[in-house]
Amino acid sequence: MQDQRCGQCARLLFKIESDALHGALNIKCPRCKAHNHLRPQQSPLSKRQDRDGKGSLKCV
Repeated sequence: MQDQRCGQCARLLFKIESDALHGALNIKCPRCKAHNHLRPQQSPLSKRQDRDGKGSLKCV
């Protein structure tokens, strides 16, 4: 379980299991009234394109 805390005052907002969040979540802190925008983390490898040369354009 991971703690999710307010980015402004660090109050604990909720606890969540890894990979439990599938979409974006907006939550307002009850203590400081800051809006916290949470998104699921993606692996840096999933963002990168395959670099093996497949599908790339070739100059002739």
